[in-house]
Amino acid sequence: MRYPPPDIPPDASTSDRPAPVEGDNIAPISPVTPRRRRRIANVDALVPMPFALVFALAAMVAFAFGGWLWWLTSGLGDPRATLTKTLTVGVPFSFALWIAWLVVSIAVVQRLGRTLVPVDRLLREAGLACWPLFLALGMAIPAVSFGVGLVAIGGWVAATQAALARVAGRTGRGVLAANLAGFALWCVVMSLLASGDHAIAPGPFVAESIWEAVTSQGIVVVAQ
Repeated sequence: MRYPPPDIPPDASTSDRPAPVEGDNIAPISPVTPRRRRRIANVDALVPMPFALVFALAAMVAFAFGGWLWWLTSGLGDPRATLTKTLTVGVPFSFALWIAWLVVSIAVVQRLGRTLVPVDRLLREAGLACWPLFLALGMAIPAVSFGVGLVAIGGWVAATQAALARVAGRTGRGVLAANLAGFALWCVVMSLLASGDHAIAPGPFVAESIWEAVTSQGIVVVAQ
């Protein structure tokens, strides 16, 4: 004959509590440890490095192709030659400068925040953060070409900012300054690639090439 366990005061020690009765089949609940929380939060860091880099490269190809579609509406230059230069020169430059962007960001974060940033994880996170560049394909719409290009770049910078903050484990002005410093390098060199007769810079930077091509040909639009 089994008797119910006696009432135990709340301040009683665990050694005074009765052992569980066999057959109750009550499974203990495993707590969610900080290590498990970090593992759940960092699932995106498990993405293979080659996939992240190929994804970033594909996004930059889409970015360049969107700018070329806008170039078609200008009626200037040889479309085939422009596409070839954009894909064979502009995209590799953009990818290399993106790597330089991340290197500058890492250096600034470590300098200002004294925080060690894992390079491999940042490459994976930043590679996936290139997804807004696919929006540049919408530059084929003439009425909103430039705006779509700016939205693509702005989204890319914001997504990279979030990726850098996750990897660094901190937010604030230091991380923002690091991201903007790297982006400034990328932006300045892309602008140089769009100047003169190059027309190889991807995305909305082609607008500078279109403007210089128009002014060099002496085309003047007179309002009536």
